[in-house]
Amino acid sequence: MRHLEIEACWEYKITENKIDEPAKYHFFLIKKTNSKLEFTTAIPELKPDLILYFTENAVLELIKGKPTIEEYYKRYRNIMKNPQPGIELDSKINKPRLKLLKLGYRSWQKDFKF
Repeated sequence: MRHLEIEACWEYKITENKIDEPAKYHFFLIKKTNSKLEFTTAIPELKPDLILYFTENAVLELIKGKPTIEEYYKRYRNIMKNPQPGIELDSKINKPRLKLLKLGYRSWQKDFKF
């Protein structure tokens, strides 16, 4: 979240086998300062910028071997393009794109090739 403004908020929904199942884990990641992120299960007053959906196995694939952030997003794009049974992910933009670009998402997109 290094490019994003303070109070950037991402909502995470992690399911067991398919991303259209009810969430097994549901939490939020909020950028509090330039050096502090907060994970919480409490629904924040902020509207999330993005809603991210993962199966448990997708999370394990993404973090296997402690990848660099660049490798993480490379894996993310690969899973997005080539989902496998039990290894799925998706995202939903939850605010107008123009507003997100003003909040720093343009630089984030450029760095991580989204």
